[in-house]
Amino acid sequence: MTIAIAGNPNVGKTSLFNVLTGSRHSVGNYPGVTVERRFGKLAPRFGGETLVFVDLPGTYSLTVSSEDEAVAFRALTGADDQTLGTVLLVLDASNLARNLYLAFQVLELGVPTVVALNMVDVAERADLAVDSAALAKALGVAVVPTNARTGEGVAALLEALRTASSAPAPQPLQPGADATAWRDSAAMFDNVADAVRGRWLIAAIATGQLELARPSEDERIALADLELDTAMRATSQIVTARYQRVDKILGQLGYAEKIRGTAPAMSASARIDKVLTHRIWGLVAFVGVMSVVFVAIFSWADPVMGLIEFAVGWLGQQVANGLGPGLFTDLLKDGVISGVGNVLVFVPQIALLFLFLGLLEDSGYLARAAFLLDRLMSRLGLHGRAFIPLLSGYACSIPAIMSTRTISNVKDRMVTILMIPYMSCSARLPIYALVIGALFVSTDPWISDGVDRGLILLAMYALSTVSALAMGYLYKRTILVSPTPPLVLELPPYRMPRLGNTLLVVYDKTKAFVRDAGTVILAFTIVLWAVLSFPRDATGAGGEGPTRVADSYGGRAAQLMEPALKPIGQDWRIGVGILASFAAREVMVSSLGLVYGMEADEDDPVELRRALREDVDEATGKKRHTPLSGLALMVFFVYACQCMSTLAVVKRETGGWKWPAFMFFSMTAIAYVAALLVFQIGRLLGYG
Repeated sequence: MTIAIAGNPNVGKTSLFNVLTGSRHSVGNYPGVTVERRFGKLAPRFGGETLVFVDLPGTYSLTVSSEDEAVAFRALTGADDQTLGTVLLVLDASNLARNLYLAFQVLELGVPTVVALNMVDVAERADLAVDSAALAKALGVAVVPTNARTGEGVAALLEALRTASSAPAPQPLQPGADATAWRDSAAMFDNVADAVRGRWLIAAIATGQLELARPSEDERIALADLELDTAMRATSQIVTARYQRVDKILGQLGYAEKIRGTAPAMSASARIDKVLTHRIWGLVAFVGVMSVVFVAIFSWADPVMGLIEFAVGWLGQQVANGLGPGLFTDLLKDGVISGVGNVLVFVPQIALLFLFLGLLEDSGYLARAAFLLDRLMSRLGLHGRAFIPLLSGYACSIPAIMSTRTISNVKDRMVTILMIPYMSCSARLPIYALVIGALFVSTDPWISDGVDRGLILLAMYALSTVSALAMGYLYKRTILVSPTPPLVLELPPYRMPRLGNTLLVVYDKTKAFVRDAGTVILAFTIVLWAVLSFPRDATGAGGEGPTRVADSYGGRAAQLMEPALKPIGQDWRIGVGILASFAAREVMVSSLGLVYGMEADEDDPVELRRALREDVDEATGKKRHTPLSGLALMVFFVYACQCMSTLAVVKRETGGWKWPAFMFFSMTAIAYVAALLVFQIGRLLGYG
């Protein structure tokens, strides 16, 4: 049996899905986190039967205005061919007034439904406790109090779901003494065939989405007789009748009286928000929070990174000692261990980034960050909902681009898609960390070595964010002009982050990064090792020995790029990494590790950060890499669209190669010009 989990954003829908299925999906405090259906089977600990749960995108109503709402609508009405057995409707007990409108729309579909009255603990603390039995009587379906954060009520909820399919389906909203508007709307349909009346008519007409449903031939004939203005008036009457019904139930439950004052839980949040959402102090606090995050990423991760670096070098040396000289030894030591290992060194920093973002998200703070930045974005003419995909872009551009489906306006969605690749994703973090760790080491730090480097990292993320907003402003006023709707955003109460759940999410995301290092990065590193290893030097022992990387096929090709790279402070070795990083940005690090490892004459393992720092040009006696050239390289990667997976997703979301091509060539040009300005102006100022 398939059970669809529906509800408003921020009601604990995905948390409940995670409890029921044993999954570990991210939970967000704002709409748009789920933009596609998530499937999961009932966790074995709850029983042996096969129940499939579908986590639908959160939506405030079934009136479709964006792709995430369309996904929920199609699933609930059966328009996507998915066999639906029962609907699990999740309501927030502490915010029932907002939730009931969607509840009536779902009940009007006539599908067997069970209500999970979630967040009962929050409602009790706010003096908004709901009589679940009275609510069940009013709605005509089973209502089970739950707390998805602790698992309370889940056993009773499963029992209700098991029996729901055999229970009578809920009846659509009927006219009553308080529903004059509903009676009027029913009278408007007197000229419509009986076949059209019922759940299909209510789902299709009342939501304005006739094209998403599948009417029968009789229904199509009847609809042809239904005048447009009649349908519009009927829709208005139906909406009015629903709100009348909501008000009546709230009155019966005594809920309306309770919510006239400010709930205690929200009172505490409101007091905190006087500072954290203040137009000045809120931004100061936001910068402070982000500063702590990025300083901690460098300071806390550095000791673990050193251990991993040592372990990678030791393992490579053991392989070399055990196998002896030879082509296969070179492949294992330089291609596999060194190539992938130099990426794994930065796993601690990536894990810390996901940890901090997860804690901030679970606490409710990121919803405040969205509120703060919307003020700036609205002045730039950008869609308020663009913040959510942009924030997701800090982790990965691919799901971020997919989450733009929450934006209804096509031009606004396209602007957001073009902005997202400017956000510094987690794949850029190893590049920033490598350059900062290798070249920004000072004997006379401004504050301390760790703090200084953390602030440089923060500056790269700030540059990427400002650049994304600036490009969005440019696109909105040139190639994608459109009006800007306001952001409607619910600010949830602050909550204590669930450390255990957050750590599981961090584990999953970090594991995905390591998996990429063991697949995509490994594959490209081996290919790169091959092009940097051949042709073999015929003067070696036996007529076939190692060749200098500069004389290899890859080295010769990279040297052709050097005239274009020198003006931005880079040499052909960096060029190898730039070319390889188009497969995945992390390959930049493994490529440099490969180049410097293969060039080294010493038998000791090569530490990439030290190798970059100490690399000297034999002709001039000067260091090839300086803080200025490192800064230019980081700026290049802030802007360059070095990710073929991102381009592939943009192609899929936009339906062609026009926008991916525009994205790649425009971002590459901007990256080169920006790096050129940084390096050349820096030299003029005497920093070269």
